Amino acid sequence: MKRTKSWVLGSTILAMTLGAALTGCSKTEEGASGSPTPSAAAKVEDKYDKLPKAVSVTMYDRGAVAAEEGSYEQNRWTKWIQEQSGIQVKYVPVPRNQAQDKLNTLIASGEAPDLIWDFDRNYIGTLVSQGVVQPLDDYINQYSTVIKNYINENPDLKPLMTFDGKIYGITSKRALSGIANAGMWIRQDWLDKVGMKAPTTEEEFFAVTKAFKDKGLSGNTNAPVVSMFVWSNVISGLYGTHSTQWYLDGGKMVNSRVVDRNVGAINFERKLYENGYIDKEYLTDKNSQKMMGDWAQGKTGILIGSVGNGIDTYMKDLMKNFPDANPVPLAAFSTKYGKFGGYQETPANIYVAFNKNMKNPKAAIQYLDWMLDKGWYTLANGIENTHFKLVNGVPQVIDADKFKKEVAYAGEYAILRNDAKTFKLEDLMVKAPQDPLSQRWAKLNAEAMKTALSVPFRRDIPYSPNSPEISNVFASIEPKLVEIRTRAIVKGDITPEQALDMIRKEYKSAGGDKADQIAQEWYEKNKASFK
Repeated sequence: MKRTKSWVLGSTILAMTLGAALTGCSKTEEGASGSPTPSAAAKVEDKYDKLPKAVSVTMYDRGAVAAEEGSYEQNRWTKWIQEQSGIQVKYVPVPRNQAQDKLNTLIASGEAPDLIWDFDRNYIGTLVSQGVVQPLDDYINQYSTVIKNYINENPDLKPLMTFDGKIYGITSKRALSGIANAGMWIRQDWLDKVGMKAPTTEEEFFAVTKAFKDKGLSGNTNAPVVSMFVWSNVISGLYGTHSTQWYLDGGKMVNSRVVDRNVGAINFERKLYENGYIDKEYLTDKNSQKMMGDWAQGKTGILIGSVGNGIDTYMKDLMKNFPDANPVPLAAFSTKYGKFGGYQETPANIYVAFNKNMKNPKAAIQYLDWMLDKGWYTLANGIENTHFKLVNGVPQVIDADKFKKEVAYAGEYAILRNDAKTFKLEDLMVKAPQDPLSQRWAKLNAEAMKTALSVPFRRDIPYSPNSPEISNVFASIEPKLVEIRTRAIVKGDITPEQALDMIRKEYKSAGGDKADQIAQEWYEKNKASFK
């Protein structure tokens, strides 16, 4: 698709001066009748004011809305949003794990919502290059107050919002709790049983894992002792091979999938698999339900996964089922390649783009202004004295079960937030319900986030180059790369070194050299703006 040209917004305001100036008169000009003669500019009608204040918005469907609450399209919060914002909002749910695929289908059929958003800046960039979305500078300048001020107050966000010199994706800053993402946990009580300390190197990690298995702490010596999320953000972070990254090697841009360190990352997973430290079906464990269930049931002693409230249910279940269990955060350990840390999010959160075919961009800006100004707070916390009470300015959950059922899913609607300045990790303890289990988890969660953030994630450039040519290369070979990694890890019929060689050949044959050239040119053009 050809890229659409920027819309030229607004109408020319014609200044009309009525009456003739009176020479030497310093008082208000008066007509023959003695009444003031108007001199204000005539107001030109805005074409969007004639349209309904309506907008449609993407919605991540995580299956978190209880039946009695309704659906993602209709519930207490969708009604509240419409009442409070004054905008008629239609939500279009897309499955979280297939969000981009579903959006692409909607776009192709001409049924995409007005506001298309994603956490992935590169995806928004792809939509820009395809001409699916439109520039927002004029809309922001003409119709916004809150977003306009927010961008002025956070100038570091503007480059992230900008593609080809224009703003295409409105974003807001993450709170510290949103930056900590990948993380590891280890059972301190298991460490005590084998008389070992938390590992700080790859060698120590496998020594501890072997001791857990040999001791039969899972129940028998054949059972796995490690649980791991299907997505391996931690492992790829530890080795500096995260799939979202381009790395700099002597000023040269190198894609994460072909750096030498992939040998170490593949070998790490292979050792977990071939020694029986991890469930044999982990690569096909949909949403990691099996392995997370094993953790909650006390069957595994190491969790390679995440920090934050996404795992609160499993952590609480573990501590409830096994009161003597002592899970503690495990810091990223070093490998022979260095110490890089697990994946951490960028400061920018969600990117909100405008469908080029939307009818009323003015209503969309008004909706987002309202969301960033005050809507997000209630959606994140609920109603005061019903779902939370203020304690030293921090919203404290009154009833954990009520909050989980009635409020937890509402945060999905808050696509712009303004909480980064005021949030502190210590607030997690204040915010959590006061029952012992919730307080124990809140304290652990805060410690885990501090631990995860204590080792910086390797990010050589603030954001990755966006190019259809680059995207097409990886879209064409991704299934093959998964197949190669699976052979090296599960089948074991090729070595990690052979796997990397095969990956590089696939990359090159799909146009990798051209992708590298585009990435390098992009870096040279933009590096002066990087901080």
